[in-house]
Amino acid sequence: MFEINPEFAIAYSKFVTILVCSWPPYKDVSMCQKALFTIKWWISWLLGMCLVIPLVYAAYIDRKNVLEFTKSLCLAVACFQCMIKMLLCKFQHQRFQYLLEEMETYVKSAASYERETFLGYIRDCGMVHVTLNVFALLGSVGVILGPAILPQKFPTDAKYPFAVTNHPIYDIVYFDQAYAGILCSSITAIDCQLAMLLWYSVARLEILGLEMKKIDCNKQLYKCIRKHQFLLRFIGEVISAGKYIVATTVIMTTLAVILGGVHIVGNQPTVVKLQFVVVVGGLSMLLYVTAWPSEMLVRMSEKIGWEIYCSQWLKNSKKLNQSIEMIIQRSNKPLTISVTGVVPSLSLNYYATFLSKSLSYFTTLRVMLAKIEND
Repeated sequence: MFEINPEFAIAYSKFVTILVCSWPPYKDVSMCQKALFTIKWWISWLLGMCLVIPLVYAAYIDRKNVLEFTKSLCLAVACFQCMIKMLLCKFQHQRFQYLLEEMETYVKSAASYERETFLGYIRDCGMVHVTLNVFALLGSVGVILGPAILPQKFPTDAKYPFAVTNHPIYDIVYFDQAYAGILCSSITAIDCQLAMLLWYSVARLEILGLEMKKIDCNKQLYKCIRKHQFLLRFIGEVISAGKYIVATTVIMTTLAVILGGVHIVGNQPTVVKLQFVVVVGGLSMLLYVTAWPSEMLVRMSEKIGWEIYCSQWLKNSKKLNQSIEMIIQRSNKPLTISVTGVVPSLSLNYYATFLSKSLSYFTTLRVMLAKIEND
C-alpha cells in the first residue's frame, strides 16, 4: 500500500495535467525540457482544435435540426472550454510557475504539525478530485467507444469538408476525436490544480491561526504579521491566476446546461441521454471543485482575525494595538474569486444558486417539450 502524503497529492495533481500542460516546468529545468513542454502543449492544443472546428461546422450544417445542432454545439462547448483554459494557463505561465514552486518548496520543509494540517485537507477533498478525474475519463472513454453501440462511425457527429470514410483518413480522424476526448476529460485537472492552490492557501491560514494562539512575545507577533502579509499576497496571486479559469467554467457550463438539457429531458436514446448527463454533470462538478475551497478561504480568513482578537497575551500589549487592528481589518475583507458580470463571489451559496437555476431550466424545458410533443 502506498502512503498518502502531501508529496503524493502534488505528484498526482501534476500527473493528471500531462495532456493539458497546465503545470509549467520550474525555472531550474533545462532548455530542452522547456522546449519539449512547449511542443507538447501545441500538439495537444492543435489536436483539440481539430475537433472543435468540425463540431462547430457540423452545428452550422445541421442548424435547422434542433437536436443535431444542440448535440454538436454542446460537445464543441465542452471541448472548446479545454482549449480556452489551456490558453489561460499558458498566459499565466510565470504566475503558476511561482505559485506551484512555492507550494512544493514549503511542503517539503513543513514541520510535522503542518503536514498533519495538509493531510487533513487532502483527506477531505482528495477523494472528490480523484472521483471527478476518474469519472471524466470514463465518460470520455464511453463517448470514444460509442460507435460500438450506436449507429455512427465516429465518437462524435463532427463533419468535415472532405471524405473521411477511406483509410488512412478514417483512422486519423478517429484518433483525433479519441485524443481530443481524453484531452477534454483532462480539463478537470486544470480546475483541480486551481482548487489545490486554494486548499493550500486555506491550510496555510489555519497553520498561521495555530501559531497566533501561541504568541507570547513581540517577536512572535511580528513573525506572524509577516507571514500573514505574505499569505495575502500569495492568495492574491492565486485569485489572479484562477479567476478567468473560473469564469470560463461558469460560462461554458451554462452553455452546456442549455444545449445538453434538450437531450437530457427530451425523447432521446438512453445511451445519448447518459452521454449528456456525464458531460453536463461533469462540467457542473468543476464549479463545485473550486467553490468549496473558495468558501473555506473566506471563512479561514475571517477566523484569523478572531484568533488574534481572542489572544489572551495581546490583551495586555497596548503598544501593538495598531498592528493587531491592521490584521483584524484585513481579515474582514473577503479573499474570494470574483469576475465582474460573471461571478459575483465564488462560494457554495453561488454554486447552490447555479444548481437551483439549472434544475428550474430543466423543469421548464421538459414542460415545453411535452407541449410540443402533444401538439
